[in-house]
Amino acid sequence: MNGSEEQVFWKAENFYRPPPQLPFAVILLNESIDSSDIQFVHQLWQKAHVRMCVDGGTNLYHYLIRNGPQVTNATNSDPPKCPLPDLITGDFDSIESEVLKLYQNENVTVINTPDQDETDFTKAVRVLGKYILERNLMVDQVLVIAGVHSERFDHIMANLATLFKVDKLIPVPVIMLCKGSLIWLLSPGDHRIEVAKDVILNSQRAWCGLIPLGHPAIVTTSGLKWNLDNRELSFSSLVSTSNTYDPKCSSVSISTSHPLIWTMGIEANPERVSSHFSKETCINGDAVQGVDKDQVCQNLENESR
Repeated sequence: MNGSEEQVFWKAENFYRPPPQLPFAVILLNESIDSSDIQFVHQLWQKAHVRMCVDGGTNLYHYLIRNGPQVTNATNSDPPKCPLPDLITGDFDSIESEVLKLYQNENVTVINTPDQDETDFTKAVRVLGKYILERNLMVDQVLVIAGVHSERFDHIMANLATLFKVDKLIPVPVIMLCKGSLIWLLSPGDHRIEVAKDVILNSQRAWCGLIPLGHPAIVTTSGLKWNLDNRELSFSSLVSTSNTYDPKCSSVSISTSHPLIWTMGIEANPERVSSHFSKETCINGDAVQGVDKDQVCQNLENESR
């Protein structure tokens, strides 16, 4: 994220394919991954500068990431060594006692956060902010692997509520990754979100939404198929879901009067990118004015190799 008083710039790809030079922290929540997510989460975990497990998320790390099926490695037949968490936090009502004891014995920093007035996610962000500040660590963003398989709607809403609090807890953006979705909070003002072409042109992932939680918002957009022009978004009027992108654009501009949840589809598994872009299926098999379909498809296939 970069910004000024005029506009905040977001490069969405940095949140699911962070470049090597971008320092970030990763938080693994409970009920956040399954076996199909191992490769993607393992790659983020390897690249992260600070790694954190929250309560039952430690069980997922232990069984699926550290000791799960071997992750493929294109340059080395041996899987890379899995780094330990820097922090384990929570009220410890879902972590297995044996797992907790194991990582205490491996000298991982374990911080009990028993306060029941806040969620483990909120408390984890507060602990992480303090950890980064005390050690003078360089972290530009926090990526939160969150509730893919939660059967609790209240947990989902609690995670979203935390996004409205994080600016007071940590001085960098906090982004939720839920399987094939990115979710973050846009503050009042002007924003520009750069979206990768392999998302814009992917019929299965080219969805996005603007969700006015907590307060109606007056919103103006460009770069979407269904743009808003000084339109009120609220749960009693309009919520912009199942929107998509103008394929001739590479970014979306949003002006909002109040905080607004932005969510969008991504391809979390890089091995699947090229499969969506055969010359027969790219852009739904149709020509798009101003877009060289064959060239885009070939570039995407080359990038995914």
